[in-house]
Amino acid sequence: LYTPVALRAAAVGLLSLLRNEGGSVGTSMAQTLQERRDQFHSLRLGESIDPFNAAAHSFLDQASGRFLQQTGDPVAAQQLALQALANLRQQQASALAYFDVFWVLAVVMVALVFVVLLMKRSVAEKGARIGSE
Repeated sequence: LYTPVALRAAAVGLLSLLRNEGGSVGTSMAQTLQERRDQFHSLRLGESIDPFNAAAHSFLDQASGRFLQQTGDPVAAQQLALQALANLRQQQASALAYFDVFWVLAVVMVALVFVVLLMKRSVAEKGARIGSE
Protein backbone atom coordinates (compact mmCIF):
# COMPACT_ATOMS: atom_id res chain seq x y z
CA LEU A 1 0.00 0.00 0.00
CA TYR A 2 1.54 3.29 -1.09
CA THR A 3 1.23 6.38 1.09
CA PRO A 4 2.47 9.73 -0.24
CA VAL A 5 5.40 11.22 1.67
CA ALA A 6 3.35 14.23 2.78
CA LEU A 7 0.73 12.01 4.46
CA ARG A 8 3.05 9.47 6.11
CA ALA A 9 3.32 11.29 9.44
CA ALA A 10 -0.46 11.51 9.71
CA ALA A 11 -0.81 7.86 8.67
CA VAL A 12 1.67 6.72 11.32
CA GLY A 13 -0.14 8.75 13.99
CA LEU A 14 -3.51 7.34 12.94
CA LEU A 15 -2.13 3.80 12.94
CA SER A 16 -0.71 4.27 16.46
CA LEU A 17 -4.02 5.65 17.69
CA LEU A 18 -5.96 2.72 16.23
CA ARG A 19 -3.52 0.17 17.68
CA ASN A 20 -3.71 1.71 21.16
CA GLU A 21 -7.50 2.02 21.13
CA GLY A 22 -7.93 -1.47 19.68
CA GLY A 23 -5.69 -2.93 22.36
CA SER A 24 -7.60 -1.09 25.08
CA VAL A 25 -10.97 -2.25 23.79
CA GLY A 26 -9.75 -5.83 23.43
CA THR A 27 -8.32 -5.85 26.94
CA SER A 28 -11.52 -4.38 28.36
CA MET A 29 -13.68 -6.94 26.58
CA ALA A 30 -11.50 -9.83 27.77
CA GLN A 31 -11.57 -8.53 31.35
CA THR A 32 -15.35 -8.09 31.28
CA LEU A 33 -15.81 -11.61 29.91
CA GLN A 34 -13.48 -13.00 32.57
CA GLU A 35 -15.36 -11.28 35.40
CA ARG A 36 -18.78 -12.42 34.18
CA ARG A 37 -17.63 -16.00 33.64
CA ASP A 38 -16.00 -15.92 37.08
CA GLN A 39 -19.36 -15.01 38.62
CA PHE A 40 -21.13 -17.68 36.55
CA HIS A 41 -18.71 -20.45 37.52
CA SER A 42 -18.68 -19.35 41.16
CA LEU A 43 -22.47 -19.67 41.29
CA ARG A 44 -22.45 -23.00 39.47
CA LEU A 45 -19.79 -24.45 41.76
CA GLY A 46 -21.62 -23.11 44.80
CA GLU A 47 -24.77 -24.97 43.79
CA SER A 48 -23.13 -28.30 44.53
CA ILE A 49 -21.72 -27.28 47.91
CA ASP A 50 -24.29 -28.13 50.56
CA PRO A 51 -24.34 -30.15 53.79
CA PHE A 52 -25.69 -33.19 51.92
CA ASN A 53 -22.77 -33.33 49.47
CA ALA A 54 -20.44 -36.07 50.70
CA ALA A 55 -17.28 -34.51 49.23
CA ALA A 56 -18.01 -31.07 50.71
CA HIS A 57 -18.90 -32.62 54.07
CA SER A 58 -15.68 -34.65 54.08
CA PHE A 59 -13.60 -31.58 53.17
CA LEU A 60 -15.19 -29.53 55.94
CA ASP A 61 -14.62 -32.30 58.50
CA GLN A 62 -10.95 -32.69 57.55
CA ALA A 63 -10.31 -28.95 57.37
CA SER A 64 -12.08 -28.36 60.69
CA GLY A 65 -9.92 -31.06 62.28
CA ARG A 66 -6.73 -29.46 60.98
CA PHE A 67 -7.76 -25.97 62.06
CA LEU A 68 -8.90 -27.29 65.45
CA GLN A 69 -5.39 -28.68 66.02
CA GLN A 70 -3.89 -25.29 65.16
CA THR A 71 -6.31 -23.00 66.99
CA GLY A 72 -7.86 -25.13 69.72
CA ASP A 73 -11.16 -23.27 69.19
CA PRO A 74 -13.94 -25.35 67.53
CA VAL A 75 -15.94 -22.31 66.41
CA ALA A 76 -12.90 -20.65 64.82
CA ALA A 77 -11.91 -23.98 63.24
CA GLN A 78 -15.35 -24.31 61.63
CA GLN A 79 -15.23 -20.72 60.33
CA LEU A 80 -11.72 -21.22 58.94
CA ALA A 81 -12.82 -24.45 57.24
CA LEU A 82 -15.78 -22.67 55.62
CA GLN A 83 -13.46 -19.85 54.49
CA ALA A 84 -11.01 -22.39 53.05
CA LEU A 85 -13.86 -24.00 51.09
CA ALA A 86 -15.01 -20.59 49.82
CA ASN A 87 -11.44 -19.75 48.77
CA LEU A 88 -11.13 -23.06 46.95
CA ARG A 89 -14.42 -22.45 45.14
CA GLN A 90 -13.28 -18.96 44.07
CA GLN A 91 -9.93 -20.29 42.88
CA GLN A 92 -11.62 -22.95 40.75
CA ALA A 93 -14.13 -20.45 39.36
CA SER A 94 -11.34 -18.08 38.35
CA ALA A 95 -9.43 -20.85 36.60
CA LEU A 96 -12.54 -21.89 34.66
CA ALA A 97 -13.22 -18.26 33.73
CA TYR A 98 -9.70 -17.84 32.34
CA PHE A 99 -10.14 -21.06 30.35
CA ASP A 100 -13.35 -19.63 28.87
CA VAL A 101 -11.61 -16.39 27.86
CA PHE A 102 -8.79 -18.41 26.30
CA TRP A 103 -11.26 -20.41 24.20
CA VAL A 104 -13.14 -17.30 23.06
CA LEU A 105 -9.89 -15.63 22.01
CA ALA A 106 -8.78 -18.81 20.22
CA VAL A 107 -12.04 -18.91 18.24
CA VAL A 108 -11.68 -15.22 17.36
CA MET A 109 -8.10 -15.77 16.16
CA VAL A 110 -9.09 -18.73 13.99
CA ALA A 111 -11.93 -16.67 12.52
CA LEU A 112 -9.52 -13.82 11.79
CA VAL A 113 -7.22 -16.20 9.90
CA PHE A 114 -10.10 -16.94 7.54
CA VAL A 115 -10.89 -13.22 7.24
CA VAL A 116 -7.28 -12.57 6.20
CA LEU A 117 -7.58 -15.24 3.52
CA LEU A 118 -10.65 -13.45 2.13
CA MET A 119 -8.95 -10.06 1.93
CA LYS A 120 -8.17 -8.57 -1.44
CA ARG A 121 -4.50 -8.15 -2.31
CA SER A 122 -3.29 -4.61 -2.76
CA VAL A 123 -1.25 -3.76 -5.82
CA ALA A 124 1.32 -0.97 -5.83
CA GLU A 125 0.98 1.72 -8.47
CA LYS A 126 3.38 1.64 -11.36
CA GLY A 127 6.59 3.46 -10.50
CA ALA A 128 5.84 3.55 -6.76
CA ARG A 129 8.75 2.75 -4.49
CA ILE A 130 8.38 -0.19 -2.17
CA GLY A 131 10.00 0.20 1.26
CA SER A 132 11.31 3.28 3.01
CA GLU A 133 12.65 6.34 1.30
